[in-house]
Amino acid sequence: MSAYFGYFDRPFWSGRQLMLAILFAIIGAIAWWQLKTPDEDAGAHRTRPRLPDYVVDRFSAVETNDSGRPIRHLKAIELRHYATENVSELDQPRLELYQIKGPSWHAKADRGTIYADGDQIRLEGNVELNRAGDDENRPAHFETERLDIWRKQGLAETDLEVRVNSDGDVLTANGMRLWYNEPTRTTFHGRARIRLAPESDPEQDPSP
Repeated sequence: MSAYFGYFDRPFWSGRQLMLAILFAIIGAIAWWQLKTPDEDAGAHRTRPRLPDYVVDRFSAVETNDSGRPIRHLKAIELRHYATENVSELDQPRLELYQIKGPSWHAKADRGTIYADGDQIRLEGNVELNRAGDDENRPAHFETERLDIWRKQGLAETDLEVRVNSDGDVLTANGMRLWYNEPTRTTFHGRARIRLAPESDPEQDPSP
């Protein structure tokens, strides 16, 4: 006597079961896509490049006062303006600050940023500020890594280390504020250190 069990002869998936499996797979794919898409969109938004609305090559601008007298001259290899941030970035800026009398101040840096509709200019990277000497003032050479120049106040300031050289005398401090319009005055922050240049010996009288 023999018995026949035909369980394994029937298809493992019936037509109805196969359709249900496909339907569940489609629903799962749609749910995954809906969950994944916002993250991908957000990632694309985060990586969107920061682009200027205009670029000026070999930028040069002279600013005058109400009477038409030049008060400063700003130049840069390139200027990039960002309207949404209301700032302009500068490559290798050069700034001349004219004085009513006496030598002008000359500033230069690796890069710069113009804020507040031009009232504040920030210079960064190998910043130098120089003024030649005259009958009333000694020459001055300032070095720092960041310098903010405020037009309305006639002020140049930094909270980083600054080094000042004047006729061989060297002063270093942790920051400074320089009012560059006449009369010029300067305050230094933190611990200031000064090294005076040695006085040269008077010439010896060659006569016996």
